[in-house]
Amino acid sequence: MSLDWLTLQCIIDAAPEGVVVCSAKGLGNQRTWPVSYVNRAFEQLTGYSRDELMGRSLSFLQQGEDAQEELTTIRAALRQGIACRAVLKNYRKEGAPFMNELQLLPLRDAQGNLAHYVSFHRLGSEIISATIGETEIDTNLSTQRLLAHVREDRQTGLLRRSYFEDVLRRDFSLAQREQKPITFVVFEIDQAAAYREVFGPMGSEQTFKRVARAVAGCFRRQTDLCARWEDTQIVTTMMSMDFEQARRMAEYVAARVREMGIHHPRATGTRFVTVSYGLVTDVPGHKDNVAQFISRAVRDLHKLPQDSVMHRAMP
Repeated sequence: MSLDWLTLQCIIDAAPEGVVVCSAKGLGNQRTWPVSYVNRAFEQLTGYSRDELMGRSLSFLQQGEDAQEELTTIRAALRQGIACRAVLKNYRKEGAPFMNELQLLPLRDAQGNLAHYVSFHRLGSEIISATIGETEIDTNLSTQRLLAHVREDRQTGLLRRSYFEDVLRRDFSLAQREQKPITFVVFEIDQAAAYREVFGPMGSEQTFKRVARAVAGCFRRQTDLCARWEDTQIVTTMMSMDFEQARRMAEYVAARVREMGIHHPRATGTRFVTVSYGLVTDVPGHKDNVAQFISRAVRDLHKLPQDSVMHRAMP
């Protein structure tokens, strides 16, 4: 798949983590690593606008606290052109300190020369040990790896909601133009609140991951999309399916989840975790929009009791 820079920029700007690209200006220890790109999440994290960050070294965020131990790890990684991760004390524009949990990855050109570093940033809740040259990280980060980082939820393997919505708008417009059906299905874990009361947030999240993998494994076509929607919801879209095909597919997914046999001690009518689904298959009219389309499926899901299965098309 070939993507132009404008498309890639829109995807990166939608990422929930801060993303910064710094250029390899200068040589050896004299490189200054000026910022050449930042996304919106990084602006929100630091309080600085893109214009205020462009062309500057991110070291100014330390506000003189240059003796932090993890800076040694970062400087060594920059010298060697390898990956690292660390947590630094930085300062927002208004002066408030925050812990910046970051990961640095080198970007090389076609000749293998170090051209840029891309860094991913999020608000750190606790200190983690700085590491350098992690074996699971490919230090020659490609565009495809970068794209995967910003489009996928790393916990579940599903698409991020923001990326999903962008692609859905594209597919929706295509279905409008070509007058072809498009299907939207929202799956929801039944009686999730009761399950969470028994097993707690961590147990509930682990079960969601298992369900997410099972659901995603059912959608293999290149045009199928699968994303996390809400805490207990997974959404999918399918192109060029009639309603009966889509209904059979949704029933198959629901059966796969039941067959996993995940124990649910407070489930009504069953001992296992199950999912319900809301389904819309339609050829969108020229005046229809994505938001209306999504809300139809969500409303459809909630028309029935939570422990039942939805399998009616919207009018």
